[in-house]
Amino acid sequence: MARGSVSLPRAPGWARLPRTKHRFVPVSPPQQMPKTAFVAAAFLLCACAVGRPAETWTQPELRAFARQLGEHAAAHHIKRDPKSPQAGMVYKWYRPRDGRWVIDPARNMLSDAAWFAYALALHHRTTGEAWSLDLLRRHPLPFFKKVLTESDALFGVGKGICPFWWDDGAAVALATGRSVTGFPARPRLTSNALALDLATMLMSADMLVGDTGVTLAAAYLMHGDRACYGDPAVPLLLGVAAGTLGQDETLVARCLPMLPWLNEEGPAGDVFEALCQGREKDPAGAVEEALRLYQAHVTAQPWQPVNDAVAGNFVRAVYSTLRLADLWYDDTPRPPGVSPFDHEMLRLGERFFFYHSNQPDAPIGTRHGPMLLCGAALALQLLDAFPNAWEAWARQKHPGDFRVSEKLAPLSAPGASGPVELAWSASSLLVRARGPLKLDFAAVHPATGSGATLVIDDGGRVAVTGEKGAELLVMSARQADGSVNVEVPFTIERRQKRWLNAVENARWTVRINGAPPRGLLLLSTPESVRARLAVELSDGLRFWQQMFREWGHLPAAFSFGKKQDARAGLSDVAGCGFLIAAASEYACWLRGERDWTLALKTRAKPQPAP
Repeated sequence: MARGSVSLPRAPGWARLPRTKHRFVPVSPPQQMPKTAFVAAAFLLCACAVGRPAETWTQPELRAFARQLGEHAAAHHIKRDPKSPQAGMVYKWYRPRDGRWVIDPARNMLSDAAWFAYALALHHRTTGEAWSLDLLRRHPLPFFKKVLTESDALFGVGKGICPFWWDDGAAVALATGRSVTGFPARPRLTSNALALDLATMLMSADMLVGDTGVTLAAAYLMHGDRACYGDPAVPLLLGVAAGTLGQDETLVARCLPMLPWLNEEGPAGDVFEALCQGREKDPAGAVEEALRLYQAHVTAQPWQPVNDAVAGNFVRAVYSTLRLADLWYDDTPRPPGVSPFDHEMLRLGERFFFYHSNQPDAPIGTRHGPMLLCGAALALQLLDAFPNAWEAWARQKHPGDFRVSEKLAPLSAPGASGPVELAWSASSLLVRARGPLKLDFAAVHPATGSGATLVIDDGGRVAVTGEKGAELLVMSARQADGSVNVEVPFTIERRQKRWLNAVENARWTVRINGAPPRGLLLLSTPESVRARLAVELSDGLRFWQQMFREWGHLPAAFSFGKKQDARAGLSDVAGCGFLIAAASEYACWLRGERDWTLALKTRAKPQPAP
């Protein structure tokens, strides 16, 4: 079969994975499923545990996969010419058909080189294998130290500046095919995103090598980037990097507590603000921000240990993003390990601006899916080490609210004709009750929708109305005992009218037959979160392992549709890096070890003098 065939990337068993919304049940297409079966499937998913991974991994397999990816990147993505000023630079794209490096001059091409270096540091501290440390020391680390400490001489700017790209003609432009030379005329400053990625890489590398050159590079980065601050998190994270590497306890104490971890929404705040408050957001950034902030806390451990707050916010950012990726695939199962959020036009409000059913041939990148797997591996370690972290915020802030999870649970209902049971999935509210009954739902914080009213009459007939009395999409099925199963898709469902959305830790109120409102807290159980992350991680790595075997590289973009993206012929180093990190952290979790603990005690031996 041809290497570009769309059937090749499917890992064994991925279509059997339970999904967090009713459409994950591969019985028949949603439009063909009888209404009663549709609702039964949703309730069955709430009652059942998440399935097991299709095929478990062994430690040797994980190490071998990580090394295979590392060797591919080392052989094809790194400039090794010692005479070149860019010696050690990691190219984002390599074109196997003609052996050329490829650059898009309009884009930031060096962030993924920093993340690749970060992955090498994580691999060595979790496995102790020498190849990743040697690769880090030989190539990307010296390159970035040179750029940040000599940028004044190299680019005619201040110290601590890193351009979007830099080349001497060895690479060609993506659009024109012409050789690329020099560096961008503008901007003459390090972008915020690149500055944060560089700081994250420098912190992880310095914990291994203890290099004074890395410390100096971090200090220059903090001072050299000041002119382009527009995001308050940028100076804070750069301050933590410079402070921890330079042993400046005062600087760390000033910046660390102000990082977004102390915000109730944490890195998952964009998901909350979009779905529950209707603000337009880019859904791609939550996991990347979570990894940056996690590394900041790992590096700052001598002053502040990793704790429940760090763990809870990190896990919620990863898990919320995972469920959001599920929701975008509105008409087909999502392959594990695959994320649509590399698509730069994919925006989110109370709904996605477009869904898979709108663009089934939309190109899928190989950066965000592997990044999500890396986050899942770290999240599993954090859940095991901090078992109370997932529920700590809810217990402290709202102990009196009724907990609504993925499992149906009875809500005490004075005046109701029987027990009212509630549950939720990523896409729907689930109710089991008997009539006559009236439930009025509303969000605690102002939201774009006004809530909904659900009515069940004596005969078991169901009606649900939302904003301005509009009739909502609802599925219901009467049971043998006279109760009724009701599923009300949230606003994010493409065919639903506006009422409410929900994310982890979302708070609603419910009025039962006009009684005073009762607080509701929507929060999955930690057991289901752990099980879902484990399946995603194991089967997602299998997906990308098969992709790499069949294609010979990780394409910069590909499609499951009939038409492949033009970037499918480009090998992307970001996917290699994040999969190396994911495999390494997965192996660490399987051994019962903790990445942040290993970071404190893993030190590379000093390099011999040249």
